[in-house]
Amino acid sequence: MKKLLPALVIVAGLPALPATAQDMAAAQKWANAKVVKYRVEGVHKARIPVVHGDYDGKADVTDRLVVEFTWDVKKAKVVGPVSVVDGKSEVQNLKSDGTNCPPPQLKGEYEHFQTQSNHMVGDLIQITGTRTFPAASVSNYPASCSMRAVQGTKQEAQLYLTGAGPEALAMPALPPGGPITIAADRKSFTLKGAENWSWTFTPTLMQ
Repeated sequence: MKKLLPALVIVAGLPALPATAQDMAAAQKWANAKVVKYRVEGVHKARIPVVHGDYDGKADVTDRLVVEFTWDVKKAKVVGPVSVVDGKSEVQNLKSDGTNCPPPQLKGEYEHFQTQSNHMVGDLIQITGTRTFPAASVSNYPASCSMRAVQGTKQEAQLYLTGAGPEALAMPALPPGGPITIAADRKSFTLKGAENWSWTFTPTLMQ
């Protein structure tokens, strides 16, 4: 199967911050952490092709999955099993973008990412899955707006994820639009990933 470019999230370590810029209560809590349990929600949002091949058929696609794992803070590594729970892809505003033709007609459900397995590759969690393009009817643009049948297919896809130090929660408020967003309640932080994925890390202190 054709492999799609991986959506990669790697956080190598956060820069040191002046003590006056940090949330001191959070800094003290997470500086003493040895092991945390992470719940990471991945959310994909983008306007992308939902018909296989070089055809004018795009939609606004939202997809979600939740990854849970235990993170050894001192060793900066995943320890123990990893679990992944899929969400169902949502497809909206289906159109033949850039044409005056009717929108394509999907004969099944488009699934952006459906998990099959996961394993460790070095310090990374590799999540292997499939992307499902349903059979569809699309226009013959630019020749005409008459419709033609297109076969569906499945493609292999991968996501890569690693942990991050919970001391991120002690960082000061950052300007919007940057690679890291700290929740107002300082219970989670969100990182921008590749291929229109964002990842929200919520740690629970274990030790």
